[in-house]
Amino acid sequence: MSKHKHEEEQQSEMRNQENSQAQNPKNSPSAPESKIEHEAEPKQVDQSATDLESQLAAANAEIERLKAQLEELNDKYLRTLAEQVNFRKRVVKEKEEFQQYAVSTLLNDLIPVLDDFDRSLDAVAQNHKDVEKVIEGIRLIQRRLYDTLSKKYGLKQYKAEGTAFDPHLHEAMFSEKGDVHEPKVTQEFLPGYKLHDRVIRTAKVKVMMPDNPAGAPSKTTEARGETQDSASFEGAGENSSLG
Repeated sequence: MSKHKHEEEQQSEMRNQENSQAQNPKNSPSAPESKIEHEAEPKQVDQSATDLESQLAAANAEIERLKAQLEELNDKYLRTLAEQVNFRKRVVKEKEEFQQYAVSTLLNDLIPVLDDFDRSLDAVAQNHKDVEKVIEGIRLIQRRLYDTLSKKYGLKQYKAEGTAFDPHLHEAMFSEKGDVHEPKVTQEFLPGYKLHDRVIRTAKVKVMMPDNPAGAPSKTTEARGETQDSASFEGAGENSSLG
């Protein structure tokens, strides 16, 4: 009997354990799961640290690249600035030299004319009586000078005497009134000159202005009117005496 009772107690304990496990199924595997979680945490920490280190390395590499690019751009800017400064200095120097030596070609063309004057003066000193040769030599020098300035530099002389007065071409030094319909140049003191199509010196002239303003009767018309009035007056006097 005792043996049978002992077996029943063991079976009762086993049933109690099964019932308790059935009521609390989460209690039994808790220990292994917690062990697995504790083993996975170090792996995740190591992976996060590796990612941060790679990101930091990439950021440092990008910073170094930008620094190198900035230094390169700065060098290019400084070189460009130096080139611009040198270019301005060169332009200013060339402009000064051009202004200083711009007339060198003209002067080289005028030097032979000075030589001609020297030869003419020497000829006059040797022969005081031959005036015609002196005049002819001066005319040749004048013609040579004008041809040089006209053909090589575009200098042209224009005449003013006998033409209508134009304030763009003429400068009136004197004026007088006369029987003309519009201002007219009657005498030229100095000729005018043009450089190509631009006037560089106006002609110095004497101008004859209209005696009467526009619309006023001329002297001839007034004289005719006076003659007709006197004839009419005389005719009227004779008629009154006959009456």
